[in-house]
Amino acid sequence: MKNIIKIFLLSACAATAFTACSDWTETETKNGADLTHSNKSEAYYAQLRDYKKTDHAVAFGWFGNWTGTGVTYENSLAGLPDSTDFVSLWGNWKNPTEAMLNDLRFVQQTKGTKVLISCLVFDIGDQITPTQTDKSISWKEWRHKFWGWGDDEASQIAATEKYANAICDTIDKYGYDGFDLDAEPDYAQPFATDKELWVNPKVMEAFVKTMSKRIGPKSGTGRMFVVDGQPERIPAEYGNDLNYFILQAYASSSNYGLNERFAVQADHFKDHLTPAQVARKIIVCENFESSAGTGGARFTLDNGTVVPSLWGMAYWRPTYDGVSYSKGGVGTYHMEYEYNVSGQTGNYPFLRKAIQIMNPSIH
Repeated sequence: MKNIIKIFLLSACAATAFTACSDWTETETKNGADLTHSNKSEAYYAQLRDYKKTDHAVAFGWFGNWTGTGVTYENSLAGLPDSTDFVSLWGNWKNPTEAMLNDLRFVQQTKGTKVLISCLVFDIGDQITPTQTDKSISWKEWRHKFWGWGDDEASQIAATEKYANAICDTIDKYGYDGFDLDAEPDYAQPFATDKELWVNPKVMEAFVKTMSKRIGPKSGTGRMFVVDGQPERIPAEYGNDLNYFILQAYASSSNYGLNERFAVQADHFKDHLTPAQVARKIIVCENFESSAGTGGARFTLDNGTVVPSLWGMAYWRPTYDGVSYSKGGVGTYHMEYEYNVSGQTGNYPFLRKAIQIMNPSIH
């Protein structure tokens, strides 16, 4: 697959007389005064958009603190490396400003970058329940009343379907490219939650089934449906309804640990997806909220070389029962924290190098 990408990149460079194909892993523009225009040619962007349609290991990240404005690109999608395939917005997606929408449209239409919305999904109506107007009842009672969530399975499934469709309506309203289901039912959380949607497996199944009719590989809409956190908690029969399984493989130190994480997914989905199919959906991610300055933890490659864990993830080939496969890609949490890194040259230095490791360019 990499040989195909290399040939594509070489032809792209020749066709557009680029000085360096690695421009695709550099930041978009140099002038912070204008976030929606570029000095790069339309031919360049056409080739970039075509590249993102090829089968390749993707670059991903959760993007937080989004404003679409500023004297730098730190809080703008426009400042991400050109080769970033898709991002999940971590907050600030419910009521985007005009500046945010302009930023969104620029990366979607010009760079071909897909932008998803993301949130933890525990209780009915998380993130999109309207402001409480009836102060005589508790917030929980308000949520249940608004969505129609009762004590019986039928009402809970109906409320969940309504909730899933409301998320999709938000995606349609603002023109986002899909949804990232943050599934963490077995993880401790720093806030109170009943994890209502996970108590009865049929309820979460209803959520996934409803979403997959409007987004995801089977929807025919071109919009994405991905799951992060614990993909193994999604019913296995819906594996083909999801574009990617995103693993929070934070502070990974070796291929062995990543392969253990991969094996959990391969075992869970084995009756519906082959190991190769699971591997192509796997995106492994590092936590840049805490380690953007170092590129992650210390990761020891099989040859003994120690590299930042994000680079180790980029080199990694998922292996299961002794057979190695191509992965989906790599990503970072709070990717914007890597915009400037002390002691490093350029913006997003670790992500740019990871992209080059996975999809090396020809000069």
